[in-house]
Amino acid sequence: MKQINSKSLVAVVLLISTTTVIFTTSATSNTEKWEIKTSSEKIPEGWEPFGYDSNDKYDPFLLRRRSAGNWDNKQKWEIKTSSGAIPEGWEPFAFDSNDKSDPFLLRRSTTDNWDNKQKWKIQTSSGTVPEGWEPFAFDSNDESDPFLLRRSTADNWDNKQKWEIQTSSSLTGKILEGWEPFGYDYKDDYDPLLLRRRSSGEWDNKQKWEIQTSSGTIPEGWKPFAYDSNDKSDPFLLRRRIK
Repeated sequence: MKQINSKSLVAVVLLISTTTVIFTTSATSNTEKWEIKTSSEKIPEGWEPFGYDSNDKYDPFLLRRRSAGNWDNKQKWEIKTSSGAIPEGWEPFAFDSNDKSDPFLLRRSTTDNWDNKQKWKIQTSSGTVPEGWEPFAFDSNDESDPFLLRRSTADNWDNKQKWEIQTSSSLTGKILEGWEPFGYDYKDDYDPLLLRRRSSGEWDNKQKWEIQTSSGTIPEGWKPFAYDSNDKSDPFLLRRRIK
């Protein structure tokens, strides 16, 4: 296991948005509706940055907005990069595989409920997730130590949480019961889907998920969670909890 620095990583394919603290994964509403689009840097009001396309030099940021349900249409976000040190109040959420000097992408909300004192640490793992760390991304170019972990120093972070991680070849089939899809390795033709399961704390071991791709239109009840940078015609990966 090693500490993250900007030169140790060259490609991360996972594009994911998570909350500051993850305890349970709620079922996706069958009436939930999402919109997606790209942005060159400025985030329009009401949109949330959730990923990054390393192959797009002009419009790389991936944004999402829920058009139904409880959603803050006035929310505002700032984004920037980091050379390894996470400034106070910023959250790591994605990675630019083509930027060797400043690859980490950070985000910060300007809304009142954002914790401007939050602090994060990041490191890698060779398959075993240490207690208190959460898997949130993946380095597809690192065969020996690919998983990226993060941990918050906030008081409400569970330092006893434990996670398991594995891969799956299922893209439109069934995800193993109790496992949550959280990322995608676009360089793996045989076993690309990344799964995680929390082995301590509040976690539904009976949860079931479906995944599919989308060419830009999100079907009702599905949520964008990852991106395949090599697929120009159908790059967005969607997930839906069915139990």
